[in-house]
Amino acid sequence: MSPEPVLAERAYLLLKADIMAGRFASGSIINERALAAEYGVSVSPLRDAAQRLVGEHMLEIAFGGGYRLPTITTDALRDLYRWHGHLVRLILKANRLAIDFDAKPYAGTEVDGQVLARAATNLFLAIAQACGDHEHRRALKSATERLHIARLGEVRVLGNLTEELEAVRIATASGQGPDRFEVLWAYHRRRIRRVSRIWEAISS
Repeated sequence: MSPEPVLAERAYLLLKADIMAGRFASGSIINERALAAEYGVSVSPLRDAAQRLVGEHMLEIAFGGGYRLPTITTDALRDLYRWHGHLVRLILKANRLAIDFDAKPYAGTEVDGQVLARAATNLFLAIAQACGDHEHRRALKSATERLHIARLGEVRVLGNLTEELEAVRIATASGQGPDRFEVLWAYHRRRIRRVSRIWEAISS
């Protein structure tokens, strides 16, 4: 592999991680030159990475050129939670999944928002990875990664997150019948009902 694709991949992984970690404010413009220097690449690989993230809906092309973070609103966040919930249930209806995930190591981590947010993201990414349908897998992966920033706010708004995550894992991996869909819908409904507070937590 030539150096340029390697550098573009490096920039992509670093920029995506920073976006998901909440480093950049909603709607803010990406400083291409500063980030390229920080990541140890030139501007060209950084732009390749940013364009790739536009395709994943994690960045937008800014008016006048460059790239910006999508503006998060309560309505947009509510829609994303609903879409994520519909995708998870759709995948479970069509597939019997073998999920490689254990929520137990995260017991007692409610105080660490980054760790618990990553645990929830990893669970839903595991569901996506286990799905046999390419389009469903890609859609759930995208929605899951875009919700990661909201999960950083959930820890400041919601309690009992570790127990809830374990219930979702059990319902996903071994649940049968309508009960497992109720567990999953309850998970998303809880967030939809508190979306304004979650939005405030990630916007402050």
